[in-house]
Amino acid sequence: MTHQHTNTWRARRFRVFVTNQYYANRDEYFDHGQQQPYTFAEYYAQNKSLLRDAFRKHRAAAAHKNIAV
Repeated sequence: MTHQHTNTWRARRFRVFVTNQYYANRDEYFDHGQQQPYTFAEYYAQNKSLLRDAFRKHRAAAAHKNIAV
């Protein structure tokens, strides 16, 4: 019996975090009257390490506050 279904939430949480960061970045461009110069895939590829670090900090802060992330 495999338990692959138990580890899917970790990837989904990260995906949701990255998506939220992408749209926040896009909104920042739009607030300054510019169009975002890259797609979601390009944004992720260029900022992968920064996003991972930010996600770790986000999870640590949420764990410290006992918030389910």
